[in-house]
Amino acid sequence: MNSGRYARASRILVGLFTILVVSVVAVAEEQSVDTLLTYLKSPVAQTRRDAAHKLGERRVKDQAVVQALAAAARGDEDEQVRAEAIHALGRIKDLSTLDVMLGGVKDSDPGVRRAAIKALVALYTEHDIDFITNRRTGWNRLNPLLDTDDHEVIQRYVLVDPAIIKALGDEARDDQTRDNRIAAIRALGVLRGADAIPQLADAMTSDREVRIEVTRAFIKIGEPSAGQYLVPFFHDSDKRLRNQAMFATGMLKYHPAAEPLLSIYGEGPEKKGPVTLVSDKIKGTFEYLPPRDEAALWALALIGDPKAEQTFVENLDDKNTDRRQYAVEGLARIADPRYKDQISRMLLTDHNSDLKLAEHWAMYKMGDRGELQQVVRRLDSSQSEQAEQYVSEVISPADLYPYVDSSNKAIRLAVIQVLGRIGDQESIGILKPVTLSSGHSAADAATDAIKTIEWRLWGRANAGDGSDDANGTRPRRVTGR
Repeated sequence: MNSGRYARASRILVGLFTILVVSVVAVAEEQSVDTLLTYLKSPVAQTRRDAAHKLGERRVKDQAVVQALAAAARGDEDEQVRAEAIHALGRIKDLSTLDVMLGGVKDSDPGVRRAAIKALVALYTEHDIDFITNRRTGWNRLNPLLDTDDHEVIQRYVLVDPAIIKALGDEARDDQTRDNRIAAIRALGVLRGADAIPQLADAMTSDREVRIEVTRAFIKIGEPSAGQYLVPFFHDSDKRLRNQAMFATGMLKYHPAAEPLLSIYGEGPEKKGPVTLVSDKIKGTFEYLPPRDEAALWALALIGDPKAEQTFVENLDDKNTDRRQYAVEGLARIADPRYKDQISRMLLTDHNSDLKLAEHWAMYKMGDRGELQQVVRRLDSSQSEQAEQYVSEVISPADLYPYVDSSNKAIRLAVIQVLGRIGDQESIGILKPVTLSSGHSAADAATDAIKTIEWRLWGRANAGDGSDDANGTRPRRVTGR
């Protein structure tokens, strides 16, 4: 009896103590910003660093906080305090301090400059941007220029301040610290810094790794004209750089590269050493260094230029499955129905799943519209990336409209995202009901897709309906181009 009464009393005391602790913590939280502002003036550098870091974590858009961090970023004698303050301003996303962050790019300390580069990107997105200042970890089979942890690109309708692109472009070309040049190059890729393409081209006078970083940034920016700066590297003595330059012109669909690529293809494979191919089927990443002529064939297939038609035909019966797939993809992009019967016969005898998917897509591109279903259904499979690449090149956006209401969530989201990249004004009408009557993920995807289409058609999101919502400052995430 007494023990039960004691237990109840203990529970009451514990409850009261918990309430008291929560109340104390709440008061401490309310006072913490003022305390941190005080610490930001401490004579101890480590205390100031910690205060700047914690203020950034709180993301408080208080004028006193912003001004204090800006003052620290401009004038603190400790370079790590300046770096933490700039990083905090990027996380708070107060554009009134943009001049402070731009000033950080010119700081005498390389660590501060690096922090400023990352902060400028953080103004628009913080998703998966640690790679900007980290080492790379792996490659993606369908896009060998993008690492597995390097897929962040802002939406095309997000307008980045031109001063940021210029500052990053100057860093990419001129910074004396190699890691900072690489960080700026990666940042320009994330921000789709097309205006900095000339500075990026100048940066290619540096070493191999910097040149490879530039090719990856060109892919993210997605401007075909950047391909002109890659063609000179088709004959580079470094195999990896040479292949990546070819891949990049293919992904950019830079048609003037077709003749130089055909010339490379005609030279055949290198005479030295075996092909290096280290694969990881589960993770989908590996270092892929095909022979020179195969790399050229792959790039030609991505471009789909009619000049390479005969080269594609010659590879349709090659013993190498990858070469046959590239041949099929190249003919699919040329879309000449004369090859439909030959492709249909290949479908009956080939067993490789990636090759068969390419053949279904080629049949569709050559006029058999019903074959698109075979491609779309792979959007929810281990072949989703390959299928999405093909679906992005449909003959007409209208071919995808039936799948906007698919009961399969993965297919539905993928189709909506693709329509954002390729859709027209009619597509906006198809997508608008999705923004109102669907689940959260589909509605968000449709909203982003509509804004991307509007940006492409009219130069800014919502230009078609007179709305001022999203003038391009709201950060958004997209994977792929």
